[in-house]
Amino acid sequence: MVSYNVGRLFSEIESAVKSDVPVAEGLLRVIQFCETARPHPDWSALRSLDVAGDLQQFQQWLETVMRQMPPPAPVTGLWFGLFNPVVQGRVTADLHLIGAPYSANDPDWLFRQRWGGDTPDASSTVLDAIYRVAYGRENGLGNDAEYPLCLAYAALAVRHLAKLMGPTLLGDAAQRVLHVGFDSGDFLCIGAVQRTGLIFSRSRSVMT
Repeated sequence: MVSYNVGRLFSEIESAVKSDVPVAEGLLRVIQFCETARPHPDWSALRSLDVAGDLQQFQQWLETVMRQMPPPAPVTGLWFGLFNPVVQGRVTADLHLIGAPYSANDPDWLFRQRWGGDTPDASSTVLDAIYRVAYGRENGLGNDAEYPLCLAYAALAVRHLAKLMGPTLLGDAAQRVLHVGFDSGDFLCIGAVQRTGLIFSRSRSVMT
């Protein structure tokens, strides 16, 4: 469990994501919230992550996925899942992408007609750096850094890319609802990419 009021923390993340705040600024806002509640010297290292460079890598990854293995039109929901793969013998944090026909009334929508089981992982340097700092030493921040910062950064990055490359994400679908979260836990419904652009959801969990 994290050391924060989880409701307030999630509201802080959601308000940053569902806004026009740049990714780096939004992440710093979440770090400030966390540091106030959980003082620790390692927050300083997390303030200097190479967000700009990683966002370029994120864009290249997503463009490659959408070009080489585009989801069919019936796939109207996308899940950007946070998980902990083992890479070269070391546990890290990263993001993968799958999708399925979306239904706000069906909590199991992602398990039906799934697309994307063979898409490559994002290989995010920022998510990796967050994990390294969080667990890199005894008495480190651990999940008090991994949970809020991985979720916040991934959601901010997906929102950034959705605005930047909306038509590519949309493809032939009428809309694509975007979710970011831990494969084994909490997630955020950002909103939907439509012909008119990205529409933020009024709900944390479903597109409304």
